[in-house]
Amino acid sequence: MKTTHTTASAKQKKIAVICRTIGLEYDDRIRKQCIALAERSEIKIFVLFADNRSESGTTSYGIPYTSFELTSKNRLPGGRFLLLKAIEFYLKVKPHLKEFDTVWCHEEYCFLFPLLSYKGRSIWDLHELPQKFIRFPMRLAFSLIERRTKTIIHANEERIDYLRRVGLIHKGPEKHKTLHNYPDETFVTLAKSGYRDPKFTEWLDNRSYVYLQGLTTSDRFPYNTISSILDTTNHAAVVIGNIDDSEALGRLKEEYGPTLNERIYFAGMVKQLDIGPYLSGAAFSMVFYNTDDPNNRYCEANRFYQAISLGVPVITGSNESMANIVNQNKLGVSIRSDGRDKDEIKAGIKRLLDGYDLFKSNCERSRESYIWKDALLLREWYE
Repeated sequence: MKTTHTTASAKQKKIAVICRTIGLEYDDRIRKQCIALAERSEIKIFVLFADNRSESGTTSYGIPYTSFELTSKNRLPGGRFLLLKAIEFYLKVKPHLKEFDTVWCHEEYCFLFPLLSYKGRSIWDLHELPQKFIRFPMRLAFSLIERRTKTIIHANEERIDYLRRVGLIHKGPEKHKTLHNYPDETFVTLAKSGYRDPKFTEWLDNRSYVYLQGLTTSDRFPYNTISSILDTTNHAAVVIGNIDDSEALGRLKEEYGPTLNERIYFAGMVKQLDIGPYLSGAAFSMVFYNTDDPNNRYCEANRFYQAISLGVPVITGSNESMANIVNQNKLGVSIRSDGRDKDEIKAGIKRLLDGYDLFKSNCERSRESYIWKDALLLREWYE
């Protein structure tokens, strides 16, 4: 059922949300933020879709939006000439912003909006590390944005610390804020009552299983992850999302033969709000990222918080942002490597299973702390 947010009164702030995304129904962070902001402000989304379509409408959660088609994107497909495309997007959206009090800009791609907005009028919401801004001349652009914008939002403190170490951030906590991407109550509710493919239930046959998601590429260590489960446990496992690492898949098929499909269920792509029923019944989950890239190293994956919010223990790699949470609260196990050492993963699984009752109990007790609340979006950040 569609949630409707009524038109704001004259006294309410008007906030323009600017973003680039595959689809507004799939972008969980934007959905949660817009719902929270709409409780006290009038919101409209200005968006560039991945398929470059132009349209106007209203999201399923009641927020109006307008999307834009870029000529540069049609003529120059792929990841080339991003600056040119960003300039065209800015020029198309800018005339629509005169009536808005605040401009809430998502990601590096939308950097021209906080750079060229009036001082104190914009929010820059960085889902990822702004690595393009670490070197000159983009470092100068970041410095200007830091002075002009009201607030810059980061995914966690570890990312802020990293940007300070490389000399990109100069302002203090009055400017740079942290907003963790916790799952909301909608996700948790659907996890307990939502649809799960009957084919999976039949295949599972009441076995204990491990939840795996995001094993797309080699930097997520799909071979080591799946192989460790097959070698170390009697558990089955479900894999949500595609595995594009053909070398890893080929190696798994060659080494395990029919056993692979007997114990590993490859579910393919599943919508964000539909993954909960698969995750809620899992014994545990595993999340690994190659730490060579800083953006991966300081990542807090959605599926990491989703697992904890459902009381499911997690095994992580050495990535500080996730390992710190797991270790401090005993919500699972972090291994010494980032996932590239298969023996480390196998040892981590054994440690988790040996102390499973403690980890499971801690997750159940702590899970409310990892669920999104609208109050996390502080009014002082944008008012």
